[in-house]
Amino acid sequence: MGRWQLLGKQPTILCDSAHNEGGLKLVLKEIEKLDYQKLHFVYGTVSDKDLSAVLPMFPTTATYYFAKADIPRGMNAKTLKAQSESFGLNGRSYVSVKNALAAAKRNADKNDLIFIGGSIFVVAEVI
Repeated sequence: MGRWQLLGKQPTILCDSAHNEGGLKLVLKEIEKLDYQKLHFVYGTVSDKDLSAVLPMFPTTATYYFAKADIPRGMNAKTLKAQSESFGLNGRSYVSVKNALAAAKRNADKNDLIFIGGSIFVVAEVI
């Protein structure tokens, strides 16, 4: 559970709990292989994570839904959004993973891909 797990179709909804540079590199390569129209990325992480190594790997063409995991260590979504924007990642911040995923579902077409990840804690909230 939580590893390249399919949660829905039309749009395709996938999650993966990869959270370090090596794991995220593999996941992002797999996303590139998929056939989809637009990528929606629900993303959250912990507040003590150094994002300078991972954020440059993310696709700048995706729409991001920055969310705070429901744990004390969860990074504030507005802080995450601000850090991500400095790497060309654009989107909106949400107070919860649930709200971020709901927004992604509202905005996605049936041929789109919604990916949920960045932290085990974020993935745990959707599976």
